[in-house]
Amino acid sequence: MPEVPSEVDFPALVEALRQQDNQLSPLTAGIVAAIARGIASDSRTFAKLFGIAHALVLREINQFAGPDAPIEITQRQTRTQRTHFKLTVKGEALCLDLGRRLAK
Repeated sequence: MPEVPSEVDFPALVEALRQQDNQLSPLTAGIVAAIARGIASDSRTFAKLFGIAHALVLREINQFAGPDAPIEITQRQTRTQRTHFKLTVKGEALCLDLGRRLAK
């Protein structure tokens, strides 16, 4: 079972990601942070862990997925609409840069 994020550090991580890329919505930054932390790699898990409607998570993933976006869709399950995702090169770079900034 995925690790539940700390109530203190996860929001700080999300905000730091948003400061790095002001085009990220709070929800997208949360998804990126969850992927980077190994908390969630699919839409249903993310929605359930954070108490967000699955439809909202799906909409956000569809808006911010693609080669120039931080998230890449790797698999969709037609019946359940569960969508699996991973970080793109851009998403990994965001997290790497953030890690360097936080380490200072």
